[in-house]
Amino acid sequence: MNLNILYLIGDRGLDLTKGEGYKIHVLKIINGLKKKGHKVFLLTVNENSSLSEFENYLTVRHKYLRFFFHRIFPFTGTINSINILSHIVKLNKLYKFDVIHERFGLYAYGGIMASKLLHIPHITEINGPNIEEKKLFTKDIAPIQKFIAKIIRKFCLRHTNHIVAVSDNLKTFLIDNHVVKNSGKITVLPNAADVVAFDKQFDVRGIKVSLGLEDKFVIAYTGTLQVWYAIEDLVSAFPLVLKEVPNAFLLIVGEGQAKENLENLVHLYGITDRVKFMGYINHSKIPEVLSITDVAVAPFKELGMTFFGSAIKIFEYLSAGKPIVATKIGQIAEILEDQHTALLVTPGHIEGLANAIIRLAHDEPLRNYLAKNARIAAQKYSWDNYVNQMVDIYRALIMKP
Repeated sequence: MNLNILYLIGDRGLDLTKGEGYKIHVLKIINGLKKKGHKVFLLTVNENSSLSEFENYLTVRHKYLRFFFHRIFPFTGTINSINILSHIVKLNKLYKFDVIHERFGLYAYGGIMASKLLHIPHITEINGPNIEEKKLFTKDIAPIQKFIAKIIRKFCLRHTNHIVAVSDNLKTFLIDNHVVKNSGKITVLPNAADVVAFDKQFDVRGIKVSLGLEDKFVIAYTGTLQVWYAIEDLVSAFPLVLKEVPNAFLLIVGEGQAKENLENLVHLYGITDRVKFMGYINHSKIPEVLSITDVAVAPFKELGMTFFGSAIKIFEYLSAGKPIVATKIGQIAEILEDQHTALLVTPGHIEGLANAIIRLAHDEPLRNYLAKNARIAAQKYSWDNYVNQMVDIYRALIMKP
């Protein structure tokens, strides 16, 4: 039985016009469901009404309260939730949704209310404790906003029919902080990669020549340039790498708020001729970039709180069959096995990061061993498998009396 699914994003902070990792996640889930014959309608709060990479969608524009009120009270999220509720009621008359799949967001309770009103099973996909992470990654929420946000989070996660958490750490957080009472209500699904896309054959030499890298040992980072990644550690480690690997070259792919600081750091070290910032490239081009990569790096910071994420880059590095150097933190240490699918290093240990890259540069058999094991491990983490598990959850909820 093919399903009619409403994929809902009620948080204005998750803007699908931006090239952030969550956009890839949303696209892969929706496209994966469609490939399996299911119908998916996307409803999102978005600044821009046009989403070029999506079809069958409706965007709800968010509105700020006038003057300074939006800085004090979370009325924006409240208004958005009411609008979302109204739109779901109208859309359901046309599409008769079998399930509502909502990516959890701050102050967003419209999907839960619609689920109760229309008697449609509701699943919540949660990718981090966004209230707590606000303080680390942007700025802390005002006290009254935080109080209301926690009430809404507890209400939504206790009334949803099922929760899909991106990591075991996140599941533990929800239970330990009494946000969710029943651990059986939570399924852990790590992120994934398009294994087929990374299995293609590329003209590696031709691509290297076009970039002026034909004789270079290429080290690459791909993804957004955000503060929770320790890309500055990679840049700081690179001069140490160059001393031992003179033909090394660093590619940094992505955009983000950390870019300017990273560029300044590269200039400070005097390595501008050995580092290339490629900026944002379409996600479909990532397999091509990784095809010329000799070592792929995923550096993360020790944040002062548990790392709850599930970095898509890890699964793409595995799928590309690349030797990986990654920080031993959170779920990464569960997905990657040290000395088997990757070399894992201590967070913040720049010399250790450099030594791992140097070791791989000088040990081709080890690179080949890690690459072979990476491809094998990647099969477990395909978007196809992810979507199959999601559909199983949908069906179980629909069949539940």
